[in-house]
Amino acid sequence: MVLSKRERVFRTLELDGEPDMVPIYCSGFEQTSVIYQEYLKSKEKEESVTWVRHKFTKVKYFITEQRFWNVDTFCMDPFGSKLKYRHKKAPPEYPNCQINPINGKMYKIVKQIETGLDYSWYIDGYFTSSEIVHSYWDRYGKPSEQINNRINYSPQIWEGFVEALSPYLYPLATLPIAPHEALFEGMTITRAAYYMRKKPEFIHEIMTEYAKTNIEIVKRLGEAGVEIVFMFDDLGYKGRSIFSIEKFKEFILPYYQKIYDSCKKRGMLIIQHSCGYIDKLLPHMVDAGLNAIEALEPAAGVNLAHLKETLGDRICFIGGIDASNILNFGTPQDVEEEVKRCIQAASSGGGYFVGPSHNILNVPWENVLALRASIEKYRKCYS
Repeated sequence: MVLSKRERVFRTLELDGEPDMVPIYCSGFEQTSVIYQEYLKSKEKEESVTWVRHKFTKVKYFITEQRFWNVDTFCMDPFGSKLKYRHKKAPPEYPNCQINPINGKMYKIVKQIETGLDYSWYIDGYFTSSEIVHSYWDRYGKPSEQINNRINYSPQIWEGFVEALSPYLYPLATLPIAPHEALFEGMTITRAAYYMRKKPEFIHEIMTEYAKTNIEIVKRLGEAGVEIVFMFDDLGYKGRSIFSIEKFKEFILPYYQKIYDSCKKRGMLIIQHSCGYIDKLLPHMVDAGLNAIEALEPAAGVNLAHLKETLGDRICFIGGIDASNILNFGTPQDVEEEVKRCIQAASSGGGYFVGPSHNILNVPWENVLALRASIEKYRKCYS
């Protein structure tokens, strides 16, 4: 039995037993890194060159890196910038910086030391009071008022996109706002914690806007025929969550549930990304209706085997290969053992996509090749 990419993806996400082989998910290279520049010059990249054309819109989509990793699924959709905001010049006390007027995150464009390429570096959060938030939202619009209504969410556009990609991968449509991450980056962690204690209604006001915006996009994606959505939203440090479980359950989880419920109402599955330690938060997210969790950083203390044992009949796992230590500093043999560890820990019975726990940073090229080869070697070897 050989499944199509779509069949393999759905069988795995829906926990419908073991597919023909473990599917692959990889978010790819960090494009300002040294290793990405090496990849661009490699013969393996040249061997993977692939583009597809949408038969209705005639738009070309280049999927060379996705072919390089041989992914079964990937975050990409044909709908462009779902929000219409533009980054603005930051307040004068932050020279040469930009601010996101929706959530208050401030960035500075810096040159990567090794490559000299431009990189957006997080500087600070500016939304440190309700007065500042409301002044920016009054001037530029609330997040829910920034939805780009010029985008055509036609089923014909989505169906043509899926058809063009179908020999190579099944696409995941993305949501535009990472609610938890936008909160703490735009306000700073300390100020968010302060308002959780002193002015909880302010936190709820912000989270309501972020959830409302994502739910409206879920609605439009559902009308287009999208079946799986992906939400990026970091929840953890190394070794602990950013906020306590109690604060997470009070200020974050209810808004996740609204987003999850909106997907479920439309027959859509939802995958969530989170870097950092998520083990103690994940059961609550599963209870709220999350279908799959991606990243699973071992360097942050995530225990993939324990999560599979305790939650594997309720949620799909994606990732888990140590991209911080082993891929960066190990040998090709270490990489092979790490791939084998993850597949043995999480693939039994299905419900697991093999892949790294982060995008690929400055990994030695021989480890990149070892990662690809090891995944292909062991993806048919269920424990």
